[in-house]
Amino acid sequence: MLDLRSKFPDYYQYHGRNISKKLSLSNVRILNDYYSKYSLDKKILNLSSKTSTEQLLQSNLFKKVIIEVGFGDGEHLIESALSNPKVLFVGSEVYVNGVAKVLKQILEKDIKNIRLCGMNFVYLLNILNQNSIDELKIINPDPWHKKRHFKRRLVNLENIIKIIGIVKNKYASYITTDSESYFNYINEIFSSNSKIIHENKNKILSKNDRLYGVSRYQRKAIKNGKKIYQLTF
Repeated sequence: MLDLRSKFPDYYQYHGRNISKKLSLSNVRILNDYYSKYSLDKKILNLSSKTSTEQLLQSNLFKKVIIEVGFGDGEHLIESALSNPKVLFVGSEVYVNGVAKVLKQILEKDIKNIRLCGMNFVYLLNILNQNSIDELKIINPDPWHKKRHFKRRLVNLENIIKIIGIVKNKYASYITTDSESYFNYINEIFSSNSKIIHENKNKILSKNDRLYGVSRYQRKAIKNGKKIYQLTF
């Protein structure tokens, strides 16, 4: 992964911080030795226009395909994969430390139903076929609070349209956020573009909801008294 980041910087470009602290030597070794085995990155870089999502993911070996964007330290991703061995989970994350942690868990627990993508998620989104994914979750994307940074937000009209296209059914795509501003911003996208995208459903999560507290970042927000909003579309 580290060599791909240096060779193809555009694919890994992210305006925020993607390494929170210096990687340990053991994590560098794990990334160098095993990342390519479980990652989609090289396949995406070498992708032919004739390559289907089924070929890319080898999804014919599984009953369903679920994408989790922004898995952080990977707690929810690992738990989901262990609980559902017949489902393929695709984890997309630019946070290198988190990718290393998940890779370590995959090796230790011999998990066979996770594929990783360390690129900016847009590059994965752009190559997936229509109606090829069963469920998609975006967990607390960077809110980019300043108005001049709104263009950096992952959730925008263009990407919502693409997500609706690749996910097989309505209301199988989920976004969580602890930012009321971002929540309102996404709702406005849906309400202002009702002629080209279907309506969304939204709620404030409680501890009984499955995407409540699924990451360390979320739990920190909850501890600080923030609400976790969920948009479903």
